[in-house]
Amino acid sequence: MHHIEIGNDKGTFVFVIVEASRDTLRLAHGPVSETVQTGAYVQFAQDLTRAFHALQGVARLQNEAGRVILSIAFERGRVDVETAWAQVTNRFGTDQSYLTKTVGQIGIVE
Repeated sequence: MHHIEIGNDKGTFVFVIVEASRDTLRLAHGPVSETVQTGAYVQFAQDLTRAFHALQGVARLQNEAGRVILSIAFERGRVDVETAWAQVTNRFGTDQSYLTKTVGQIGIVE
């Protein structure tokens, strides 16, 4: 299991890759899991890497149904995060320094 943390000084959103195959990944946040296509995860990692280094851009992760479950938007040092796991949506702001560990956990894909 691989833990990925996104947070700020007030809290942390954690999800875990609990299962992976060539086609899909199953991600869990607490008891709720979401399935994503492996290609969608790789695209998310590439977009996150580009946005992180440019400090500008958006990375979105979609589940199998095409619904965005995680969005990370960079703009001028500020980072806006939105999670939409199951029926619960959470939004919070952070800054790029908090995302350094997250980018490493997700994996830099060039």
